[in-house]
Amino acid sequence: MSDRVDELREQIANRLGEPDQLRFPSGWTTSTSWRRAQAAPSEVGAVNPAEFDVLLGREDDKAALSKHRVLFAVYEGDLVAECDCDGHHFRGWCAHVALLWWKWSREQLGVTDLDTGGTYLSPPWWFSVDDVEADRADADASQPVAADGGVEQ
Repeated sequence: MSDRVDELREQIANRLGEPDQLRFPSGWTTSTSWRRAQAAPSEVGAVNPAEFDVLLGREDDKAALSKHRVLFAVYEGDLVAECDCDGHHFRGWCAHVALLWWKWSREQLGVTDLDTGGTYLSPPWWFSVDDVEADRADADASQPVAADGGVEQ
């Protein structure tokens, strides 16, 4: 593991209070934050292995981008997410975090595991978020999942 990852892990461990585990609010897939994350102009840049600068505009104002710093990393087996914006502070959910989830779940973002130093280019197979899993369970259940990887024998 790199020295920088170790340093960030120690900083998080020494904070007052744990970082927030990402929790999706009810109805998050129809929220204004989720729609904005998908439709507004944006740019994302890694600041360090655990944090990203997120530049995010509004659908109706393509020119103005606001900048926020977002902690978005795997820590002790959980995805932790914190944003410095008011939306996240008061609701625990915001368009900046939603944008990072959107990009990560579409293999457009590398997220660091602060325990191992590894980078995940998409949510790993063992990772589960209750609300996300519930949405996946609504998929077509009439087709059984094949343990053989779908190969007919």
